[in-house]
Amino acid sequence: MAGAAEFHTCDTSLAELYYKTCEPLGREVADLRYTSLRNSPMAVLATDERLTRTAGGLKCAHRKLALADAYVVAAAQRLRGTLVTTDHVIYDLKLVQTRLLQVP
Repeated sequence: MAGAAEFHTCDTSLAELYYKTCEPLGREVADLRYTSLRNSPMAVLATDERLTRTAGGLKCAHRKLALADAYVVAAAQRLRGTLVTTDHVIYDLKLVQTRLLQVP
């Protein structure tokens, strides 16, 4: 389909989502959200040597960047995609084309 968007994330982001959900809401809710995303049409990039090296280099050069965020920036670079985020640090660094979502 012309103009259809593809959605991607990284294993590291799913790990972060899991623990950030588990802390306040419990393991059952974290399991449900994790499974829902894994079973969605969104592609999940597994870490590999190239992605890990790129993410590590980004983290080294930009210390304000969280490690999981370095992975999604590295993935956006690899895929030549637009990174959609609520994180001002990622947006302000302008390392890839980025769209900032405002969250109230």
